[in-house]
Amino acid sequence: MYDRVLDGRELTFGVSGKLWKNVLIMYDRQTGSLWSHLTGEAVVGSLTGKRLKTYPAAMLTWGEWLKLRPATLVLEKPGGGRGMRDPYEDYYYSARTGILPEKHRDNRLHPKTWVIGLVVGNPSGRGEASAKAYPFPELDRTGVLNDRFEDRDLAVTYCKEARSGAVFDRRLDGKVLTFAPDAAPPGADSAPGEGASCRFMRDKETGSRWQRLTGQAVEGPMRGKRLVQLPTTQAFWFGWKDYYPKSEVFSRQSTK
Repeated sequence: MYDRVLDGRELTFGVSGKLWKNVLIMYDRQTGSLWSHLTGEAVVGSLTGKRLKTYPAAMLTWGEWLKLRPATLVLEKPGGGRGMRDPYEDYYYSARTGILPEKHRDNRLHPKTWVIGLVVGNPSGRGEASAKAYPFPELDRTGVLNDRFEDRDLAVTYCKEARSGAVFDRRLDGKVLTFAPDAAPPGADSAPGEGASCRFMRDKETGSRWQRLTGQAVEGPMRGKRLVQLPTTQAFWFGWKDYYPKSEVFSRQSTK
């Protein structure tokens, strides 16, 4: 999700129908520049090199989202569309990758492995960026992962039922919190947002209970507080590695 205002100018976008590194390309109607869906960066045209501001967002099942945000407004096309089958569903589970050949061969993961991709600025101040991929299978084994990357303390959360995850800054109010999955308390389904399958995590420092996919504390001394969510991308490994060939890949074996 991106901010359409760039350098004080509001842009409007459309789908170009083009691909770059097997990722869709959009265009802005004001200058005709082409932009990567994955990075929000203009790759062709007068705005080449410009990058849109990224907002944290979530991609998860509709059922799980409703449990977290029951009052959600829904954008529908004319004529409706609820219950419409995803035309790419078969593709998700096939061995096929993109239309274009892969730019970089990297067998650390199967090409169709889903990952949560994170890009952060390099603390050296040289304008570089560092990337890290968190594979779904690794996250599914832990549910909640405490990690440190580029001098940032991170909580990487995952919910198999929602087919989604998020990355949060673990530092809050001057404390670095340590999280672990936590079972739902009795009667949790009665409260809005507490009926999701992967409800909670708990921090070791204060004992507070937090929603795993929103980063909001719902019980304990930190109740009402919210962790800062970092912008991430949910993508197949074959697409992510072509954009970030030097990306680190999280593995529990590498942390032992």
